[in-house]
Amino acid sequence: MLIRRPVTIVLAIVAALLASSCTVTFLPQVDAGESTSVDRPRSPNDGSTSNVDRPRPPGPSASLPGDEGFRIFEVAPRTIYPGTQMYFRVSVRRGGYLTVTALDPAGRATVLVRNFPIDAGGSPIRVPPVGTREPVEARAPEGTWRLRAMWSPMRIDARYDGLRGLDAWTEAIRADLARFDDASVFEDAYEVQRR
Repeated sequence: MLIRRPVTIVLAIVAALLASSCTVTFLPQVDAGESTSVDRPRSPNDGSTSNVDRPRPPGPSASLPGDEGFRIFEVAPRTIYPGTQMYFRVSVRRGGYLTVTALDPAGRATVLVRNFPIDAGGSPIRVPPVGTREPVEARAPEGTWRLRAMWSPMRIDARYDGLRGLDAWTEAIRADLARFDDASVFEDAYEVQRR
């Protein structure tokens, strides 16, 4: 009996320590009309375990639509180098088309995903899908890239490749989305790191 009690206590302590190192979070399912917020990726300072410093998302541009059409938009993977295949986890409130574009640290715009058809839904999908013929590949230069994901009910022109500067990029997006009352723009940033 004397040997059993210390073993039981040790096992209870080990179980408590193991259980305390895990966090389980239950999130409620969101219906289309419940919330208009977007599930933004958490910053490294909020208790997440990532060792990658994510750049702070830029403030939304006042001249572009808000992000109400998005339920979730995330850039993956967390660590990005030139040549890394990137993808986006996306959930939107209404079916339509997704275009993702980025402005590199030197101020040049590029289209990463153009007019990808997307259905409304609660669970995020991977864009572009696995095995696609046109993967999104991170490229140089290293540094912070500003990203804009646009949802629209119909296809847009999206001719942003080669535009120079934030103002020209913003104006081209605004002009493309001006014909829609319900378009949405989600703004974020990602870091391309040096190998």
